[in-house]
Amino acid sequence: MRRGVDLVTTEVETAYASSDDPVERLRLCINAHLHALLVDSDTVYVLLFEWRSLSAEARGDIIALRDQYESLWAEIIETMIEQGVIRKDVNARLLRLIGLGALNWVATWFDPKGVYTLDGIGDFVWNVIMDGVIRKSVRT
Repeated sequence: MRRGVDLVTTEVETAYASSDDPVERLRLCINAHLHALLVDSDTVYVLLFEWRSLSAEARGDIIALRDQYESLWAEIIETMIEQGVIRKDVNARLLRLIGLGALNWVATWFDPKGVYTLDGIGDFVWNVIMDGVIRKSVRT
């Protein structure tokens, strides 16, 4: 579970650092999250669905790691709101929770041999965000 959180954190941080454009950063981070989740699907399934089976102490450790990862996303979203990229009327916490929930759920249905590619899914999520929360004046 720790390896899974470390992997996805590293991938998203690397994606974020790879661009100076805040809109592009968000797109890159979405795709990085998806790719990291599905690189080692066993790690993902354990991380996403088995953490409740841990002892109270171990569960607390994993929840702390999850919260640390989610704070990375909170910072990304808050920065975009402060920069005027995301509309100010968007609830940042709800956007983060629903966004990560949707991305994480892909691990339950994604089929590498199926109709949808990870990039295609990431692009779809990206388009939903662009139409829903990104201010029209900053779209690329």
